[in-house]
Amino acid sequence: MREEPREVHSYEEQPPRKGNWYLLTGLVLGLLIGLIISLVLFPVRFRTIDPSKLGENYKATYRLMIANVYAATGDLDRAQQRLDLLADKAPITTLGTQAQRYLASGLSEDAQNLALFASALTSGIVPQETRDIPPNTIESEAVPTQTLPPLTPIP
Repeated sequence: MREEPREVHSYEEQPPRKGNWYLLTGLVLGLLIGLIISLVLFPVRFRTIDPSKLGENYKATYRLMIANVYAATGDLDRAQQRLDLLADKAPITTLGTQAQRYLASGLSEDAQNLALFASALTSGIVPQETRDIPPNTIESEAVPTQTLPPLTPIP
C-alpha cells in the first residue's frame, strides 16, 4: 500500500515586515538635495534690465503704467523721463497706436489715459483737469480729440 503524500505545514516565524520608511526617507533626501542644488550650486540671479530691452508686450504694459501714473499725478516731466527710458523712435505715435488698440479691445479707461498722455506730450502742457480732479473722476469731456494715424495692416 502506498501512502498518500501529505502536506506538511511549517509554522516557522516569518521575519517582521519592514514598513514603508524607505519612501519617506527618499522623499526627505530628495528635497534636501534639491534645495542644496537650487540654493547653493545654481542659485537664481536677478538682474535689473533697461526698459528699452523689454519685449514689445512688456513695453506696452510699461507705457500704460506711465500713462496711468500721469493721469493720476499730472507730472508730465517725470512721465516724459520714464517714457524716454523706452527709447522709442516715435513715442507719441506709439502711444496713439496703443490707445487705439486698447479702445478697440474695450479698455476705454486705459485708452483714455494713453490718449491724454500722448496729447500732453504733443502740446507740452499739463491739462488743468488732471491737476485739480482726483484720479478716476475725470469725465469723458476731458478726453483730447486728437486724430491719430490709422493702423497699417502687416501682410
